[in-house]
Amino acid sequence: MIKACQFLSRKIVVRTSKVRLSSVNVNPLDDPGRFVEGITKEDLEKDPELASFITANFSEIAADGETVESNAGEAAYEDTKGEKEKSNDLNMRKIHCYLRDPVKEEGSRRCETLRETRREIPGLLYGGDPTLGIKSKDHSSKIYVKTPWSILQRETDLYHRSFQSRVYDLTVYEDETEEESTVHRVIPSDLQWHPIKNKLFCANYLRYHAGRPIKIPIKYINEEESPAMKRGGFIAPVNRYVSCLVEDGVPIPDFLELECTGLELKNVARMDRIIIPDGVRVSKHVKQDSFIVGTVFGERAGKEESTTADSGNETDD
Repeated sequence: MIKACQFLSRKIVVRTSKVRLSSVNVNPLDDPGRFVEGITKEDLEKDPELASFITANFSEIAADGETVESNAGEAAYEDTKGEKEKSNDLNMRKIHCYLRDPVKEEGSRRCETLRETRREIPGLLYGGDPTLGIKSKDHSSKIYVKTPWSILQRETDLYHRSFQSRVYDLTVYEDETEEESTVHRVIPSDLQWHPIKNKLFCANYLRYHAGRPIKIPIKYINEEESPAMKRGGFIAPVNRYVSCLVEDGVPIPDFLELECTGLELKNVARMDRIIIPDGVRVSKHVKQDSFIVGTVFGERAGKEESTTADSGNETDD
């Protein structure tokens, strides 16, 4: 306890915001600043207890080739391929995965080994793509894959619930040492999570083309222009997404905006309030006449105060 207090008095800040996997092993005694902010090699030479603390806590991390860097407020992880995943002109990001042996890496126990030991999430690439001549009925269209956990964690941190509403250019490598690859345009589909540990169990990918519907999330705008919502009201959602078709060559929107201007208590937000951008149209499977986004709920304090003020004015008159 005394040693811990001495270390805390130095205002040591462990860098834990951003994780980067490196293939080069780093001795924590040679470069302690990569593991603990504010510590130099000279500090370790002057304080043997601090040197033993760094060695005891960070030697395993250095042996695994994992370094920790400070980047507060940013949840972005670099993958083992060193690719910088940026959105292209069509608002599609790039991710990669590896082929999975359908015999040696299939089954509950073997998939559990992939997750816990190799930090890879098993999954399946499936679906048809008429632009590439791939038919969903063809058994060869299903490809067993495994995705590095760091990639999925980065994307779920960035987009949360909207992760399965985005389109990605998925690069499939044969193994980690292979440079040759094939690229598929996909939508993450049927992600499975552990009910208690909140860990990813399975990540599947559905091939995407311009004629395939995609669920786009709804975002509320101009809430301050709503008499109910600016007083603490809220929309109890019935539908959080709208199934849409995006024309080829049109950037896929991150969300569809719902105009909240003029919404009052008990009003129902319907399809006519959703702003559909150019090149995007609602899927024919959506019944636009009966589609409901949600109902506005909240306290009636604002109305009661206005009613009391009006009655007071009439009494004065």
